[in-house]
Amino acid sequence: MNKESVKTECSSCRGTGIYHGFAESPGVGVVCVNCAGSGCCVLEYTPFTVMKRRNDIKQVARSRGTFIGTGVGPSGEPISYDEFFNGKKP
Repeated sequence: MNKESVKTECSSCRGTGIYHGFAESPGVGVVCVNCAGSGCCVLEYTPFTVMKRRNDIKQVARSRGTFIGTGVGPSGEPISYDEFFNGKKP
């Protein structure tokens, strides 16, 4: 599938092309490095059509999270990948 693109307002400068943060003195702006002063960014994406299947997974479980302090890896009772692919959640 081909990627599509859309112009979006730059989130760094809010579409102004000028960035002003804590390092800039009052009344002084700099050309936004995120959008090169244009005020917009191009977002490229692949439109979603259908969930793709993985051939290397046999079981699916819930995740413990993303931070080492709270734990990582699977949690709880796993279900089969076929069950997950057919809409069931662990």
